[in-house]
Amino acid sequence: MRKCVKNAIKSIIFLLLFCILVEGISIILLPFDKVKKYGIYKTSAYEIVAEKDNSIDAIFLGDSLVYSSISPMEIWNSYGYTSYDCAQPAQIMPYAYDYLEAAIESQHPKLVFIEANILFRDPEKLPLYKKVAYRIGNYIPIIKYHSNWKKYFTKDKNSWLNVDKGYIYITGIKPSKKDKLNYMHDNDELEVSILPENIEYFDNMIKLCEENDIELVLLAVPSQKSWSFTKYSMVKLLADSKGLEFIDFNIDNDLDIDWATETKDKGNHLNYWGAVKVSAYLGEYMEKTGLLTDHRGDSEYKSWTTAYGIYKEKLK
Repeated sequence: MRKCVKNAIKSIIFLLLFCILVEGISIILLPFDKVKKYGIYKTSAYEIVAEKDNSIDAIFLGDSLVYSSISPMEIWNSYGYTSYDCAQPAQIMPYAYDYLEAAIESQHPKLVFIEANILFRDPEKLPLYKKVAYRIGNYIPIIKYHSNWKKYFTKDKNSWLNVDKGYIYITGIKPSKKDKLNYMHDNDELEVSILPENIEYFDNMIKLCEENDIELVLLAVPSQKSWSFTKYSMVKLLADSKGLEFIDFNIDNDLDIDWATETKDKGNHLNYWGAVKVSAYLGEYMEKTGLLTDHRGDSEYKSWTTAYGIYKEKLK
């Protein structure tokens, strides 16, 4: 009996020491200087809180369509606006709300864009492994940032800089064979709906933006597989009912996406060349709002100039 108790105590001590070790290493590997202010949970889940307080002009919320279609560095280079892709694979509305809430604790953006595809995703149908991975990654950052140990052995002070601001650079090409104009109607046989709980989260996001003097814009980036005319119609009605702007790149703009060369996976996501077109349009849209300031040349935003230099080297 005593032996069993001793073994149990040893096991408990081992687990406690293991947890302390993992937590300690996680703190070291976090690519931020704000762990004390926001805690491990937030800094590991929401990279935007690592940015300098009140330095981000615009936030993009949504799923993989966002981080493959919008490059904040392209917008910075052309317009001098600071933006961030607060996106996750298969992001759901509850996560988007959490992201927005966490972001505005340290930032005061003038614009928030929500990619409308997440309005149609049922939170309950999110694969279990994605829910588990999301939660584990939040509490144990070592899983997400395991490769950051290399940065302690470099003298480059910019090695911790998040150059892409949430964007994922993709140059692969897998052409789509779908007609570039008719795909909006080809997907209409699929039954889609905006769930009441997603509307509830959306209303809360609208309220949060109103309370913080933020202009909210709905967005639908080009996607032959994820979007349809039915989705467009539903979101247009929603936007009109809430008095919001809705930009649908699939129906009412002249981006002229080349689906033979500007998609990475046969029309679902854009690659870098498609993202350049979307980013240019959004930069121009931001300029027309008159809400933002060109920060190029401002010493307070020197890190963005540095980040763009690194980004440009990557493009080579």
